[in-house]
Amino acid sequence: MVLSKLFSSSRSRDKKNEKKYIINGYPLTNSPVIPDILKHQVEFKKLRRGPQDLVGFTLAHAGSDLVKLESLELFRKNMLGWLRSDQSFCENFNAEFPKNLIAISVARLNFEVGESCQEYKLMNGVKPSGNGHFTYRKFSECIQCTYYNEDGIEFLAGLTFYPAPHGRAQLLKSNDALLRLTSNSVIDYPIGDRQSCWSMTQRRQYGRFCSVAGKHILLECLEDGVPRHREYNHVTKEYRLSLCKECCEEFFTYKWEEPKKDTPAILTPILTVEESVSAPTSSNDSQSSAVSRVSSTESIVGGFERIDVSSEVESDINDAELID
Repeated sequence: MVLSKLFSSSRSRDKKNEKKYIINGYPLTNSPVIPDILKHQVEFKKLRRGPQDLVGFTLAHAGSDLVKLESLELFRKNMLGWLRSDQSFCENFNAEFPKNLIAISVARLNFEVGESCQEYKLMNGVKPSGNGHFTYRKFSECIQCTYYNEDGIEFLAGLTFYPAPHGRAQLLKSNDALLRLTSNSVIDYPIGDRQSCWSMTQRRQYGRFCSVAGKHILLECLEDGVPRHREYNHVTKEYRLSLCKECCEEFFTYKWEEPKKDTPAILTPILTVEESVSAPTSSNDSQSSAVSRVSSTESIVGGFERIDVSSEVESDINDAELID
C-alpha cells in the first residue's frame, strides 16, 4: 500500500466537532497529543540560530505526498513574518517546503527545540526562576502549543504545526488567525515589565489571561488608549475588537513588580493522559523519549454545548479540501 493511501485511511475527523473545538477551546494536557501523521516520521532535523535550536523539521520518506502545499505555505509565510528581523536566517525558508514535511516546530525566546517535534526546553544558560513545568494545548488539529508554567503564568515555549494531520480539513483561514493571535500575545520568559516589552512599545499589543473570556487573550490598544480583545470569528472569518471590563481595569491599574520566588502557582486544570507509547525514532539517531498519546480529540473533550451555525455562512471547514 502506498503511503498516501495508508495515510488517508487513518481515522477521519468530524467537521462539525472540529469547528466546535476550535471555537470553544481544547483542554490543557500534561503531555502532547500525537497526531496520526507522525507514524510516517523517518527523520527529525533541527536548524540552529546562534546558540538556539530554533526550528525543527519532522520528515516522512522523501517523495511522500502527505500534505497539501497550501497548508505548508501558510506556515512558511508566518515564519517569515516572525523572523523578518533576521533576513540571513530567513533564507532557509525562502523556497517552498517539501511535501514530506509533516511537522514544523518553532521555539520562542529563551527556549529551544528538543529531540522531537513536541519537545521544548529552556536554553542552556537560562535558569528557571521558580518551580516550573511544561503543559500542552491544541488550538486546532494543526496547531499545538507547549507552555512553560511558572508562578501561575503560561509562557509559550514553542509552537508545533502539523500541515494536515489525519489527512483532513486544512482550515487555512482559521489556522492563519490562530497562528497570528498566538504569536502576538506571547508573554516572554522570564517575565518583565509589560509596558517595556517589544510588542507593547512597537505595536501597542500585549497578551494576558482573561478570566471573563476563560483564555489567553491578545489585547490591542487603539488611539484612545483603551485595550480591547482582538479575536477572530471562525464563522464569519473576520477579526473583531471588543471591550472587556476586567482587562480595562487591569490595564489602568497595572504596576510592574518583581515576582516573588517559588510562589505557589494557581494552575489551569490539566487533563491527565495515561496511555504511553514510544516516540518514533528518527534516522539521525537522536534519542527518543517516551511520550504520552491521546489518540483522538473526541477521547479527551466532552460536554461542549451545541453551536448552531447559519447555513448561509460558509466555514473554513466546509470549504476545506480532503487528501485523496
